[in-house]
Amino acid sequence: MIGILTFYWADDYGALLQCYALKTYMSRFDNTAVIPYYPKNLRSRYRLLKHSGTDKVRKKIRMIVHQLRTKEFYSRLAAKLRMAHFRRRFLTADFRKLDSARSIPAYRPGISAYIVGSDQVWNPEITEGLQDGYFCAFPKPEGARFIAYAASIGSERLDVAYDARIARYFENFDAVSVREGISASYIEKLYGREPETVVDPVFLLEKKDWEQLLKNKDLSKKNYIAVYDTEYNEEMAHYIASLREKLRLPVLVLRAEKRYYDWGGQEEYARGCGPLEFLEYLYHAAYVVTNSFHGTAMSIIFHKSFAAFPHSKRNARLEWLLHAAGLESRMAHTIPEGVQGMEKVDWHQVDKALQEEIERSRSFIRKEILLSR
Repeated sequence: MIGILTFYWADDYGALLQCYALKTYMSRFDNTAVIPYYPKNLRSRYRLLKHSGTDKVRKKIRMIVHQLRTKEFYSRLAAKLRMAHFRRRFLTADFRKLDSARSIPAYRPGISAYIVGSDQVWNPEITEGLQDGYFCAFPKPEGARFIAYAASIGSERLDVAYDARIARYFENFDAVSVREGISASYIEKLYGREPETVVDPVFLLEKKDWEQLLKNKDLSKKNYIAVYDTEYNEEMAHYIASLREKLRLPVLVLRAEKRYYDWGGQEEYARGCGPLEFLEYLYHAAYVVTNSFHGTAMSIIFHKSFAAFPHSKRNARLEWLLHAAGLESRMAHTIPEGVQGMEKVDWHQVDKALQEEIERSRSFIRKEILLSR
């Protein structure tokens, strides 16, 4: 049996899709379980009702009542329910939550390979400090292997204050692979061995595998520009406005609710959007604008015309992906005359370039997980 330790709990499209992809791919070879490791200090991250850290009960109540009166709350609720349904249907139907790393070995006796990753499981900014479970800091069951697959720190390196602790953590692993080549030298310094650079799990599945999740695969009506953001970017807003004018198409933001910023004020929102709806909207878009890694990854898999914008803090993974695919020109650092990114993409060449990375990643899985148990 294979066990996966990752962000299965996150109400985030990318996190859920990468977990789905890794479980689906590994299930082709052995019984695979997503281990419900969910540290307590991460459980407020996707709270439905939001309030400030004030100790005043009346103020908290007023904030909650105000939210209950808005359509944004019910849109968030619908999206959260769809994500929970996706999680139960495809990832794990287990309602248990493991608070600590030491509870992991007893969860499923018989697991012979524990896979940590993908996603930013080693980024302390995301995980509220380093979490033991994502470094396999628990007693190793007899005969088991600890493997990191496409784990990410989210940047080129972490603060030096983490180095000693991470170096000790790496002693737990039998094999380590990372998702971004830009962090490989940093990991090698602490791990003592050169880590493999592998693709995000979403690329382990083929386009046809993702299409099986779609209700409608008719591409005859591509009548909107899809926007998927992880933060506001002023240049991205200007780009969207120029693209809207050039293509004369409406803008659909793939978010359950409107945030405190907008992308020009004329956009619509995919209210209540769950992971399956997210895939549908991307698949049927005429064009995609994003500063998300998984927004970019799924645009590439679906062969969509797209423009990617850099993230202000965590851009290494996006740059590595575009470089690996030979699509550096789709990174819209600046806005030129007209609209950048309208040129036709040779998707055959892109698929060929990525296939080499995908095969190397599958080889890592065969060698370190399937054949070594």
